[in-house]
Amino acid sequence: MNPRTAQRAAVTGAHSLIGDRVHRLGANIVLDENVSWCPPGTRTTQPVNCYLIKGDNGSVLVDTGIRLHEADIIRQLDSLLEQGEPLVVVLTRTEMECCLNLPAIEARFNVESVWYTGGITVPRMAASPQRIMVNPGTSREVEVMDGLTLEFVSPLMRLLPTLWIFDPVSKVLLTSDAFTHRYPGSSTAAAGLQKFQWFGRADTRGIARDVEETVLRREVEAIGPGYGEPIVGVGESAAEAAALAEAIRKVGIQ
Repeated sequence: MNPRTAQRAAVTGAHSLIGDRVHRLGANIVLDENVSWCPPGTRTTQPVNCYLIKGDNGSVLVDTGIRLHEADIIRQLDSLLEQGEPLVVVLTRTEMECCLNLPAIEARFNVESVWYTGGITVPRMAASPQRIMVNPGTSREVEVMDGLTLEFVSPLMRLLPTLWIFDPVSKVLLTSDAFTHRYPGSSTAAAGLQKFQWFGRADTRGIARDVEETVLRREVEAIGPGYGEPIVGVGESAAEAAALAEAIRKVGIQ
């Protein structure tokens, strides 16, 4: 990235996650009882994130952010994309915090295709829709645009059909609604399990093992959650995966 682009990105609030390859977009929300994933008794702030992966022939936007942050995300994309640059959107879930800014992004940028999974809800789009199914506990490598291949991981840690996106170049794992427990006043992995109430009625040992193995097997260098602060470093990522796995085991039926 040239210095002028880097300066523009910094001014708009976009953050580099790994060099010039992966950038974190979005802004903060008030995290309290009005937010469905908030632990009881919590009132603080939390970043809600989407991520831009830069390739040689275009870029990939993983999720589109919440409607509250539409203007912020448009400004951040403006600072990071060249005029007319091809853009592919990948949705980790078809829930509201992932897809609501898609119409505004399509109106402004050159969106070529939108990748998504599941079938409960289908996002509205003008670009070419690319629905993909990945069996839970497995993954698929997908060339989403010329020269840019990502691994679509289907985790066992899910509420609805979910994709985690692994970029083999940067070794960044984007984990949607998992690893969301880092925000002011919280650092324990159990704080990110509020929305996964069904874990308390399940044998969660396989889910815990899948979370930890997904991170360790790929030697992940950074974890980017859909909300909460990212985790950076191979050792830190492995440690947080182990902590989350242990929290999942504890909440389940033994």
